[in-house]
Formats: sequence, structure tokens, C-alpha cells
Amino acid sequence: MEERVPTSELRTPAWLTEAPADALDPQEPDEQAAGEDPDDVPEWAKEDGSPYTPTYDPAPRPGDPDYVDDDDPDAAGPDPNTVADEAAEADADGEPGRGAGDAGPSVPSVADAEETAVLEPVVLEPVGPDSAEGPDDDAPLADTAVLPPVGDEAGDAEAADAEPAEAEVDERPVVARSSVLGGAAAGAASASQPTADASSSEVAGEAPPSAEANAETSTAAPWADAAAPAASPPASPDRSEHGAAASDATGARETGDHAARPRRKGRWAIVPLAIVALGVLYVGAQALLSGTVPRETESLGVSIGGMSAAEATGALGDLGDAVASEDLVLETSGLSYTTTAAAAGLAVDADATVDQVTGFTLAPQRLWMHVSGGGHIEPVVTVDQEALDATVAEAAQEVDGPGVDASVSIEGESVEVIPGRPAVEVDQAASAQLVAAAWPGFRTVALVADVMEPDITDADAESFAQTIDQQYLAGPVTLVGDDVETTVEPATVASHATVVTGPNGLELEIDGAALAAQMVADDPELATEGESASVTFDDDHEIVIDEGRPGITIDGDALADVIVAAASAPDRSGELPYTAAEAEVSPEDLGIPDLKEVVASFNTPLTADRVRTQNLRTAAADVQGTVLLPGDEFNLYEVLSPITAEEGYGDAPVIVDGVLTAGLGGGLSQMATTTYNAAYFAGFELLQHRPHSVWFARYPAGRESTLWGSTINVRFVNNTPYAAVINSYTDGGSLHVDVWSTPHFEVETSASPKTNVTQPGTKEVRSANCEAKGPGQPGFTITNTRVVTLDGEEVDRNVDTWTYQPDDAIRCVSEDEQDDDSDDS
Repeated sequence: MEERVPTSELRTPAWLTEAPADALDPQEPDEQAAGEDPDDVPEWAKEDGSPYTPTYDPAPRPGDPDYVDDDDPDAAGPDPNTVADEAAEADADGEPGRGAGDAGPSVPSVADAEETAVLEPVVLEPVGPDSAEGPDDDAPLADTAVLPPVGDEAGDAEAADAEPAEAEVDERPVVARSSVLGGAAAGAASASQPTADASSSEVAGEAPPSAEANAETSTAAPWADAAAPAASPPASPDRSEHGAAASDATGARETGDHAARPRRKGRWAIVPLAIVALGVLYVGAQALLSGTVPRETESLGVSIGGMSAAEATGALGDLGDAVASEDLVLETSGLSYTTTAAAAGLAVDADATVDQVTGFTLAPQRLWMHVSGGGHIEPVVTVDQEALDATVAEAAQEVDGPGVDASVSIEGESVEVIPGRPAVEVDQAASAQLVAAAWPGFRTVALVADVMEPDITDADAESFAQTIDQQYLAGPVTLVGDDVETTVEPATVASHATVVTGPNGLELEIDGAALAAQMVADDPELATEGESASVTFDDDHEIVIDEGRPGITIDGDALADVIVAAASAPDRSGELPYTAAEAEVSPEDLGIPDLKEVVASFNTPLTADRVRTQNLRTAAADVQGTVLLPGDEFNLYEVLSPITAEEGYGDAPVIVDGVLTAGLGGGLSQMATTTYNAAYFAGFELLQHRPHSVWFARYPAGRESTLWGSTINVRFVNNTPYAAVINSYTDGGSLHVDVWSTPHFEVETSASPKTNVTQPGTKEVRSANCEAKGPGQPGFTITNTRVVTLDGEEVDRNVDTWTYQPDDAIRCVSEDEQDDDSDDS
């Protein structure tokens, strides 16, 4: 009947670890005593019965690591005798944990067990007395168990002293079918062989480490066929042949090796002392070098290797101050702001920088730096955040702004690019962090900003400037007309050219009209002048209209495009554009279409004074041909000025302060009165006039005017929608004023009766230029009313009341006569 034993309860019986007395080391009585105590033999070993013999499968199957193909001469396994010899040599080295009676690989130590906490399960196959042929391949596998982690020595001792959990468990050794393990667990997988060392026996008794749970990978133990020496310990009469051979071989090795070679514990005693000595040297070296900068150490571009901490701090402190005073440039997209690191609140902390490579530490890297060199160390930077934020804010104020397109300017024949700028918005918080992280390694720092390039970049402007310089202004262009040819120089074109921004980018704009005018001025044969329109009057005082004729000149509107096209042509030539040249005065300037008929006319009689009449003829010539377009104002004084002898005016009688005297331009008040009445009946808007102080019977009472500079003047406005022209002349003993236009208003006038009539008297005048005269007209008050209608509706009403003074007789009195009159009185 098959019995399955949990591997956690397998223990190596003490009788298997017993070694012959002559095999024990006389210098280790503890180990010898452990093998001689008869009480260590368990009760079940003393009972009669078949021994529990470990078995193995002598025939590996295909696929096992130790499988050997008989037909392959190169696949023969190792010689069993060689394997046994190698095992004996391993035992002779005195490995710790091996004792008398060891026949195979040693049981793993506690240290090995600590590295292998969980062991692979072992497949157990109990072998009966009749199983010499090997186990049945079809038999079911035994139960498996996972061993717990092996603890310290105390735990191992407790486990060794503990009684088996079940009395019926057979404590005889078993052989695992697979002993292939890794690391320290490989040795534990063969712990079925007895050991003489007490502690090893306890560890092995915890539970034999198991192999992979694949029974088909097992191989025969290499020591199974070793020859047993005569000094092997006595075995049970029921033990199998294989068990006896293994035991004898183990005894022989233990007896020969351990008896001839004593244990070597002395050499292990010096290891702790060496470690302590090395530690003292290491700490001393670190302490000795703690105040010195490692060799070949550099910071801020200056070598500080080998300096003391104080020397290095002083050197870096001076250099840090100098670096902080240098320019710090904050820039983005070609826009920059310059300050200093010190102003931005940045400084080098020399003490903290040197502390990185000095001061006591146990870190091995520091000691290695003294050996291999410290290399570059980054300086420690202190940051005044408030000052840094203020500096970045100033930089943002300098570079922030909307985008501006680049452009091109033309000065003379020089073409220059006017740079634009992108739209920039600085991220001040991120920029401040970047500046603090970059300095002092970088003295120019790119600000963190949202940047949007303008529609026209500097590159676009430079490309267009190159086109202007190498094409449009590269040389003269030739323009050919019907009978003329002209050359336009680049300087002439440049003086009238500008660069503007169009819908498609930069464009060259040429003022064609100005260029054409300059070309004609430089070469008058390029154009013919037109004849201006005019309005004159014939001898019958009828209107004569000449609409004039246009000339021929260069078409300024087309000239710009022609210049550009000619500059782009291979031969740099083109056709000269012509157009009709407007006359200086066009028919429209004169309102000729509106001058259809006389819409108002008035005349006043001339006197017998020859000079006075001449003055009126001169004035009539000045007034004749005056054109009033709709809304134009007529100003008589401005039309007649200057009133000088050079203009044809002479001295004639005038009234000054009530006294008739001679004056330059005398008689012009008659021109004022006649012109005023013509405007009165044309329906024009009356702005200014003033009647004489005394009434002259040749003028309508209250509807006349005098003239004295700009103070007393005649002014009115053409308030019709048509142009008008005034004709004035002397004919038939009268002064005439006609208004030519298109009929528009209807005018009616009326005068009130004369009231407040006052008869004239005699007035004595004491003046060298006094001229005596008889009494004139009496004084009176009169009112004139004008009603203006348009299509039967009244549009204006003027009511004008005036009071005349009586025209007294003038009696010139001398000084003698005045004295006589005084005596008479």
C-alpha cells in the first residue's frame, strides 16, 4: 500500500547522521558527541521491519536534461567514478556545514535558505522491499508541499526539537526524482543524505527542499554506485544494496578527509578587523578632504580645484558679482529688453555653490571626485522673486503689442525696408521661471510668449524691395508716341513712387498725374495746350460764348501702369499714353450752358463830369464778365480793387462829412447803385448796401447805395441753381448793368410815400477846398419792399426803410468873413 508523506514533516533520523568514532575530529568534541549519543536513535529504528530505502529512476526518458541517446557516441554521460571523485574533492575542502557520514551535496545553510524563501515542491515515491526494479511509471504522483521560509538559528533549533506531528510518519530518507534547483536551493534538493553536523541535521530536518514538480526530469544520484569503504558504519540488515553502498562511500570520504585536514576558522577571524580598518581609513580620508575642493573642478568658467573652501568661495563670490552686473537680454521674435541680472534679483550664492563639493560626507562619490576630478559644478543662484517679476513685467511692457506689417520706403533712388513686428503677448510667470533657471548659464533668454507674425513679414518686404531695386528702378524706360519718343529716368519715377499695402500685399504706387506733369514740364513737345472757354459781349452788348478746345497731353491715369509694364519688358519700352488736355477754363467753369438770357437789368444816367464818367467806364470794364456760379458771392469793392490811378481812376466830386469835395474814384457810388438794383431785380440774396446821406434825384429813393472801401459796400449771393454772368457798360448817356442767366425768380417791388419831409437850408463851410453850391433835395423817410416768388410762391420779402437828410446849400466862408460876423453879433 502506497503512503504519501507531507514534505513539511520529513526529518533526517539521527541514526543516518551517525559517523564512525574514528572519523570524528578530535578537536571538535561537540560534533563527536552528537554522533555517539545512543538516545538519538528513534524507537522505530530499533523495531524489526523492512528498511525505508530511497530509490531513484535509473532510466531517464527522452526530454530529460540527463537523457542520453545510446546511438549517439557524443552524448555519453559522465563517468560515475569521476563524479564520485569530484564529490570527494569537494568534501575535502572543508565546506561549512558538512560532517562525518556526508555522502552527497551538503544541506544548504541558513544564509542559503534566507535567499530562497519558497522552495519547489518535491515529488516523493515510497519504495518497498520489492521495488528494486524501480517505481511504476504509471503510479500516481505523491502529494507535494511548499516549504515555509527557513528562519534564523533559533527557529531552526526549535524546529529540530519539535516532535513529529504524526507518529506514524516514517522518518526514513527519500530521494527526489528531480534535483534540478537554482542557487542555494540546488544543494538543499539533495538533503536526503545524512550529515554529522548537529545544526545541519536540524536545518535539513525542517523539510527537504523540493525540485520542479516534473517527475520525468529526474536523474540517478551520482554517488549511488560509488564503492563503499570498509570503515562504513553498520547498516540495518534489511537495508538495500544501494543504500549500503551510498553509506559506505560517505563514511570513507569523511574518515579520510576530515581526519587528515583540521577545520580552518582562524582566517575568518581577521575579516572583521580588516573591514574596521578600511572603514577608519575611509572616514579619515573623507574628513581630511572635506575642506578642499576636488581637483579639476570648475564653476562659472573659473577653475577652483584644489582650493580651500574659503578660497573657492572668495573666487566665486567676486566672479558672481561681476556676472550679475553684466547685461541680461530678454528677447522674443527680434524684440528685446536689456537689463542686468542684479537688477532682475539674480545673484550667485558662492557659499552654497562651494558647499556642493566640500564639507564632510560619507558619500563615496565625493571621494571619487577627489580621485578623478570634480568637473563642472552648476552655481547656486538666489532669486529675489519680486525684483524678477518686476523686471519681466517691464520687459513685457517693452515687447508686448499688436502686429505691424513690414513696409518699404523709397528715398531718391534708395530703397529701404521698414521692419515690422509680430503681435506679442508675454507669459510673465513662465518667463520669470525660465530666466531664473537659465541664468547664469545664458545671458540672453528667450521669453515665453504667444507670438503671431504680421501679414507682411520682414522677409516679404525684403523680397519686394529687391524687386523694386532690380526691376522697376533698374534703369530708364522708353515711351514712344505718334510723333514723339521720350525716356523716363529711374530718379524721375522714384520721385513720384511710393510703396503701399494692397489686397495682395505690398504694391508699387506711382502718381501718374504728377509724373506726367513733370514729363511735360521737362519736354513741352509731349503735349499741346487747349484753348480756354470764355464769355464776352459784342458791341451790341449781346453775349458771346467760346467753349474752347482741349489739348493733347500724357494720360496720367494710364502712365503708372505703362511704366510698370515697360520696366518689366525685356527691352524696357512701352507706348506713351495720350489723352485730351483740358483747357485752363472749361465751359463748365463758366456755367456756359446756363447763360441763356438777361434775367435782370438796370441803368442810371451819367453826369456831365468827364472824370466821373471815365471812372464809371473803368469800373464797368472790371464788373463785365464776372461769373457767379450757384452759391457764389459778389463783392463790388473786391471786383473794383485796386482803385488807383494806375488802374485808370481819377479825382472826381465826392461827399465827405456832408461836404462835396473832390476824391480819387469819385462817382463809383453810381456803379454801386446800378449793380445793387440789377441784383435786386434778379432776386439774388442781398447781403450789404447803404444809401447816400442825401438823396440824388438820378437814383431811386431809398433803393440805391454808396461805396466807401469795404465799410460801405455792395454784396449779394447768387441763390439760384443757375450760373450767372454780369455785363456792365456805358451807353446812351447811362451806366448799364445786365445779369445773364436762366430765369428762375419773379420779383415785385413797391415804395411807400415820402414822409418827414424837411426842406434844405444853408451851411457855411470853412475849408480851403470848399466848393459852394445851391440847395439840393429836401430830406424825407421812405420804405421800399421787395417780394420774391418762385412758381407763384413767395420765397423772400425785403423791407428797407431809409431817412435822407436835406441837401443844404454850401456857402464857403473865409476867416475874415468869420471875424466880421463876430463883430456884427
